[in-house]
Amino acid sequence: MTIATGPSARAVDGHPAAGPAHLAERREPLTLAAEMAERARRGHGGVLLLTGPAGTGRSALLTALVRAEEPHGTHTRWARCSEDETEEEYAVARQLFATEAHAHTTEADLWELLHLHTAHHPLLLAVDDIQLADAPSRRWLLRLARRTDRLPVLLAVTERRQRELPTRAPRFGHTLPTHLAQHCRIGALSASAVREVVHRRLGPGTPPGLAEDCARATGGNPLLLQALLTDLAEAPGPATGLPAHCAVLPVGAYVEAVERWLHSAGRGHAAAVRALATLQGHRLGHPDRLPDPPAALAELAAGAARADLDPECARAIDAYGEANPARLADLLAGLHRQGLLLTAEHGRWPRFAHPLLREAVLDGWGPAHPARVHHAAATALHGRGEPDELIAEHLLRTPGPTAPWAADTLLRAARTAQRAEHPEAAVGYLRRVLAERLADTARSSALTELGCLEISLGPAEHAAGVRHLTEAVRLHQSDERVFEVANALGAALAGQGDTPSALDILEQLAERFGDRPELAAAVQAAAALIASHDGDSWLHVVQGLRRISARSPHRLAPAAWSLLTEYEATNGRLSATEVAGRVKELTAAGHEPFSRAYVLASTATLAQWAERFTEADQLVAQGLAEHQGPLLHPARQSLLSVRAESLVMRGQYRRLLAELGLDGTELAEDEIGGPVLPVIGNSHLLAQGVIALTETGRLAAAHQLAQQVTRTSDSWEWNEYLYARGLLHLASGEPAAALEDLLECGRRQSERHVESPIVTPWRSAAADCHLLLGNPGPAAALATTELELARAWGTPRTIGRATRALGAATGGRRGLALAAEAVELLRTPEAEVELVPALLTHGRMLGDGGRRAAARQSLREAAERAELIGALRLRDLAVALLRESGARLTKDCHTGESALTDSERRICRLAAEGHSNADIATLLHLAVRTVETHLTNSFRKLGVRGRGELGAALG
Repeated sequence: MTIATGPSARAVDGHPAAGPAHLAERREPLTLAAEMAERARRGHGGVLLLTGPAGTGRSALLTALVRAEEPHGTHTRWARCSEDETEEEYAVARQLFATEAHAHTTEADLWELLHLHTAHHPLLLAVDDIQLADAPSRRWLLRLARRTDRLPVLLAVTERRQRELPTRAPRFGHTLPTHLAQHCRIGALSASAVREVVHRRLGPGTPPGLAEDCARATGGNPLLLQALLTDLAEAPGPATGLPAHCAVLPVGAYVEAVERWLHSAGRGHAAAVRALATLQGHRLGHPDRLPDPPAALAELAAGAARADLDPECARAIDAYGEANPARLADLLAGLHRQGLLLTAEHGRWPRFAHPLLREAVLDGWGPAHPARVHHAAATALHGRGEPDELIAEHLLRTPGPTAPWAADTLLRAARTAQRAEHPEAAVGYLRRVLAERLADTARSSALTELGCLEISLGPAEHAAGVRHLTEAVRLHQSDERVFEVANALGAALAGQGDTPSALDILEQLAERFGDRPELAAAVQAAAALIASHDGDSWLHVVQGLRRISARSPHRLAPAAWSLLTEYEATNGRLSATEVAGRVKELTAAGHEPFSRAYVLASTATLAQWAERFTEADQLVAQGLAEHQGPLLHPARQSLLSVRAESLVMRGQYRRLLAELGLDGTELAEDEIGGPVLPVIGNSHLLAQGVIALTETGRLAAAHQLAQQVTRTSDSWEWNEYLYARGLLHLASGEPAAALEDLLECGRRQSERHVESPIVTPWRSAAADCHLLLGNPGPAAALATTELELARAWGTPRTIGRATRALGAATGGRRGLALAAEAVELLRTPEAEVELVPALLTHGRMLGDGGRRAAARQSLREAAERAELIGALRLRDLAVALLRESGARLTKDCHTGESALTDSERRICRLAAEGHSNADIATLLHLAVRTVETHLTNSFRKLGVRGRGELGAALG
């Protein structure tokens, strides 16, 4: 019969109470053993079978039984079976009767010894782990078992029985009649028993939850629980919880117990359990063709054997399960039953119930074994045709070189990670690729890709990125490849403030390319662009270009000429009209392929300054599409900067924030990792992001992003950042801090000979700060200077912006006239962003002059236009001024999709889908004229110029 375990044991018929963990919940077996021993003393013995999984305390229970019978005059004989003695005849029987090993022991000798021992006293024969007994001893003990009811003999036998474990011999006593043999199944402790044992061992101050953690780390297995409590009891100070790692356990009893538990189950079981621990949580394969974990474990063993990665581990798992998923399914089910393994997530290997248990399981394995398991898993997944990223997960944990296919798999996985905007994962795969056997060209390509990505992750990875790019340059490769990689290295060095080293590298390239004028010209352009990161270097390069231009303008390559044009434009030497003419010439001219990216980047910059935004967009799109080199190419960075600043100049804040990955409603500090755009560490891009967040009213997020920007020496990017931060302080009601940033921006720009307001119009913003601080005189002086420079440039944006600032600083009738003039100047599509603050200034001044109706009209227009472009900060300011003027605000939203009526929204969606006005009229049973009227009103509310923009405006 089978007896279930019960509550914690107390004194039973004079037997000692079960205090230790291995005797908790063992009252029924002890009671049954006492009854059977009493019958044996009266001459009617029997067989007591104590069975259960490894570590459940069978041996401890047998010891308790022996000790309980000693005071009753029962003679006890003890034998512990061992795997080492399975080949020796009658090894267990000789242990029982303490006889020496000799070649002539017979079964008759054993019967004679048994009768001698039972002649005067009852006998208790205790045999531990009978599954390991030699065959002759098992046969004799089984024959004895059939006669025990006529003898004063109690045969108490323990046997490890686990369905998932293979056995060499039949289970002991399975053919005995029930009146002879009583079977007690010893299982794991219940949760309540574990709680009782933990509190008894560690004391009343045991923190809540510790017992539950102990249960998860041991599955209620008494062997593991007792060892874990030994470690916790020896830890200094009171137990506050399970440690995170086995190394913290002071005695190491738990790790040793786990090792014994695994060893007792056999090598195959241990290897399979350790393979599970190695792979826990990893994906099994593609969702459409997921194998079950047992089949995957069998495939792992077969794959390991095929690849000859870890023959011992493969043989152990193979012998354990005979490559049979059914046997391995029993293993998983057994671990689940014992509470040691959690139910697996769909498509993943199951996890151990507690991380401490997993760590202890792997502790007995050398570091090479888990790597071999991962290698075998990668081999199996590759053979099955699984996705590259699944295979790469395992290759990352396998030292190279491995298989011929590994490098290609890792490279493909890295590119997939980049497309999915996971640069950290891509960096991990690329670093692992370098451990494979690669040709110099392939290694150089991987190093370049890796170095660029590392630089993009921010300052923490800069050093590694520069090191890998330097190694890529030194590898033997073509001139074209050297030029491309050196450009990336130069950009990386300049980005971290080491512009002189970057220029030294390019100078060496110029010497190397002396006989290749097309590459030499490209190096010249790269040097000029990189020099802009350092004020002194930039001016030195510009002076050289100006000397060459003065002697012979035609000697300047197009890229260098366009960069010199940038200098002259920002210095105030050229007007927008003159720059537009040069843009036209540069666009029409043909360019060498190596210099083309630089020409496009510089020409796009000039077109943007000249407010030729459509042309600038085309040049940026063309340059990004044509450029296939490293992400850190200086020209590529310049193209991305032009794109970002162009979006800000046109008030397309939401679009920019989306491209920078900053389009959430609010950003916590740890959520701001960098833009989705390829150059994650570009300070200029982040500065534009600060402006966009400021203008959309998300000041807290703007301040958080501003804190992420790091200074890069005397780079022009830092000047742009100071300007952006100044605007943020101004919008946050901190005019003093804003003025400090703006004046510092102006000082640094003047050192670089940047005077024109086309780049950073710091003077008009600083004038606003002075006004808020009560200093109209300095405000007017700054605005006057900016207006002079703006008129020299000649675009409505720059002139109107400076005129507005001067009007606000001047005040009175003259100031009001200037504000009105600014409004009229800025009524152009290109300057709509600057029109809103001009309307606000004009409206405020009209109100101050007592012209309240006109003021409200100007402020209402400002609110509507601000809402159209998403400038919520200015919209809120306009609304506040309207409320101060006593205006009635009948609608919260005058523009945007939410301002559309239901009819307008339906018509716009049909138009966005490509339907003509006649089609829409037919579908909605309306007149064509009605459709046209609705569309006209909708275009105004949405701020679009035609049907082609409806899709984006409607989201």
